[in-house]
Order: sequence, then C-alpha cells, then structure tokens
Amino acid sequence: MFWSVLRHILWVALLLLVLSLLGFVILLRDPLNANLVTQNIYIGYFHYLGTLLQGDFGITYNGGKSLMNLILTVLPPTLELCFITLFLAFIFGLPLGIISAVNSEQVFAKSLQILSYVGLSIPIFWLAPILLYVAALSHWEIAAIGQYNLLYEIKPITGFPVIDMWFMEVPYRTKIVQNILQHLALPALVLCILPTMEIIRIIHQRAEYILNQNFSKVATTRGWSKWKILHQYVFRNTFPLLVPQVPRVFTLVLTQCMLVETALGWPGIGRWLINAVNEQDYNSIAAGVIVIGVCIILIDTFTKIFTFILDPFKKKGWYAK
Repeated sequence: MFWSVLRHILWVALLLLVLSLLGFVILLRDPLNANLVTQNIYIGYFHYLGTLLQGDFGITYNGGKSLMNLILTVLPPTLELCFITLFLAFIFGLPLGIISAVNSEQVFAKSLQILSYVGLSIPIFWLAPILLYVAALSHWEIAAIGQYNLLYEIKPITGFPVIDMWFMEVPYRTKIVQNILQHLALPALVLCILPTMEIIRIIHQRAEYILNQNFSKVATTRGWSKWKILHQYVFRNTFPLLVPQVPRVFTLVLTQCMLVETALGWPGIGRWLINAVNEQDYNSIAAGVIVIGVCIILIDTFTKIFTFILDPFKKKGWYAK
C-alpha cells in the first residue's frame, strides 16, 4: 500500500510538472512574454513555476483581468454540466446495460448494442446545433442558450446555480428553478450520449461474462429467479467495475463539453478557452490548459482513493478493461 501511494504521488508530481512545462511553452508563443527568457530560459521557467505555486496565473491581455478570478467564474459552470451529465449517464446506462446483457438475443438488446457503438462515433459539435435548431422550430422550452436567464439574480453560494437556486428565499423561486432546468436540459442530454453508450458497453460486456460463468448456470438449474442471480452475482461484480472508469468517462465528457459550450452558449471554461485561442491570448490558454489538467488529475486521485476504500487489497477483480 505504501509503495502504491508513493508511486501515485510521484506520478501526479510528474504530470503537474509536464503541465507547467506545457503552460510555459504556450506563454513563450507570445512575443510580449519574451522577457521571461531574457537571461536564462531555466530561470524564467522556475520563476513561472513559483507564480503557479502561489496560485497566480497572471492577467489577460484582453482586458487585464485576473486569470484566477476568471477561472473561478468559468470553471463552476463546466463542472456543473459535467457532473450532471455523468449522473444522467449512470442513470440511463446502468439499467440499459443490464437489460441488453440479460436479453442479449432479443431485437431490443441487439439494437441497443449497435446504438452503443454508433453513439460513440456521433460528432457532438454537429449534433448540438441541430438539436437546438429542431427544438427552436418545435417551440420546445429547452431551446435556450446560456446557463439561465440573466434577469434572475442568483446569489452564488456554491458556484453551481442548480444547487444555489434552492437556497433562494424569493416568491418566484419556482420560475428560477424551471428556467435553470430548461437551460440545462439540452446541453446535458447532448453530452450524456457518449458516456451513456460507453457505460452500456462496459456493463453489457461484464454482465454477459458473469451470466455465462458456470456458477450462474448452476444457480439457474437450482431454480433461482433471474432477479436473484442478478442481485447475487451480476450487480456485485459489475457495478464496482465502473469506479475505475470514472476518470476516463469524465475526461471524455470534459473534452466534448468544450464544443457543446460554444455551440449552446454555455458560459464555461471550454467556451472561454476557445475564445482565448481565437484572440491569441496565450496567458489565458496556458492557464486554461493547466486548470483542465489539474481537474482531471484530481478526479483520478479521488477515484483511486474511493477504489482503495472499497477494495484495499485488490481482491475483487474490478479492474478488467
């Protein structure tokens, strides 16, 4: 256990070092940052690393605003969208994956398997504006751009409006809740397509493997009901398998989120980063890349901690690919 923790700490330190080097290289793309290497490039890098350790990302060249304050503004909307998307993906993916494995010979299950592979290849950047166009033509309430209507003033408590709205003591709170959910519905549904299909694929493969084992067949000959077999063998050996997959699925959602934010006007870090690329604001690009990398590292670390709590000695075989 000690060596595993030490190995992970060293791996995280190496990844953070690579992120800082990447950010420094991006900064050097701007001629205005040439003073960083006037004396020595190594001295310039260590100076930049020192500012990062102090939480100072510098300022934007377009407006001179503090990058740390901007990141604290644009990061929560992206995390809100990613976490809700993951929640929906698990809600839809778990039962559909089990159904496709239990009834693998039926038309519905085979269609679901095909959709799970086709869904992984759907271009989200193409699907999002089409669905927005269809929703607008059909006069659906979810045809909304942005995070919520700015006419409603939501006091930031957690930074996530979907949570902060429940702490508001105003007579029109129901309208605010409705407005936030309307704006959240379309981007969340678009984003959850890929992770849902990935979860269906993982659950189907694992559940089908468990059901084909001899102990499952023996349980059937003993007269066990299908539900009892699922509860006794399939659920216990399938659902925990998803825990080590969370960082990969989160990374998938985060990368797709950047495109969906731009298409649907969601005020997140992805849209902000793409605007920085268009404006050639290298300070903002470097800060955005580092922050996104740190988020993925933190999710991976929390997942490993949770996995260790569930299975300290790695005896349950949850690590199949």
